[in-house]
Amino acid sequence: MIELSDLIAEDARARLGVAGDTLNTAVYLARILPPETAAISYLTALGPDQLSERMLSFMASEGIDTTHVARIEDKLPGIYAIELDQAGERSFRYWRSQSAARSMFRPGAIDLSVINGFDMIYLSGISLAILPPGDRSALLAKLGEIKAGGRMIAFDSNYRPKLWNDREEARNAIAAAGRVATIALPSLDDEIALGGPATAQDIIDRIAAEGVTEVALKRGPDGPMIMVEGVAFEGVFAPAQVVLDTTAAGDSFNAGYLAGRIAGQSPAEAAQVGHALAANVIGHNGAIVDTYDLSV
Repeated sequence: MIELSDLIAEDARARLGVAGDTLNTAVYLARILPPETAAISYLTALGPDQLSERMLSFMASEGIDTTHVARIEDKLPGIYAIELDQAGERSFRYWRSQSAARSMFRPGAIDLSVINGFDMIYLSGISLAILPPGDRSALLAKLGEIKAGGRMIAFDSNYRPKLWNDREEARNAIAAAGRVATIALPSLDDEIALGGPATAQDIIDRIAAEGVTEVALKRGPDGPMIMVEGVAFEGVFAPAQVVLDTTAAGDSFNAGYLAGRIAGQSPAEAAQVGHALAANVIGHNGAIVDTYDLSV
């Protein structure tokens, strides 16, 4: 999506950027992993306009393959604006009901068969929420086929109530995604908001019961709780030195964790990479920052 920030600048010019949950993760993945280890592609739909061109240029500049980004003539990209109150607390305003991404799997846009060519697919609850029900079901069915064929599916439930008709619709869709996932990357707050009060272990057990063999449950400053093949464990995670903006904390953790796993690290090692990246990102303003040095 197009991001508008610094809305109260004295020259009345808002800052224009590009961000979004899965895109944030893709950017950090592309930065962490060398090209010889993994090639990162992004699948979405954009319009024919200059803002869409700017988004494509940004992705390309980050080393992300945009071959499978569809262009839809009668659609435009989604936009959101960041507003700050006097205490610096952020709130968001969205314009995305008619965004091109909602139509990414319509006839003439992205053919679902293209995802057969990837070793790992990463998506989120927002990815599901913006799709029409028929397209959502088709995507989940395709992911089920890919999982059965031995490919990896990583999923962050990333629950945003305003994107769903009701909580029941969200629960059903997210549970269905859990059944086709091989790696789950939920957050404690989202899971409680979606399913009600529960302990971290309760949440991990529920997700594991859906057939996910690897879960990294994000718990903010406490660091993730990990479950692999039915065995749950916790590590010791260094706290963030500074917290200025928690935007993309979960997205950056997901990138660090997946990068570690792709590079052959153990879940415990990958969790440390993800937590360190997230702790660094939240010490700066914005979803995508440049001031870190991580490798796997």
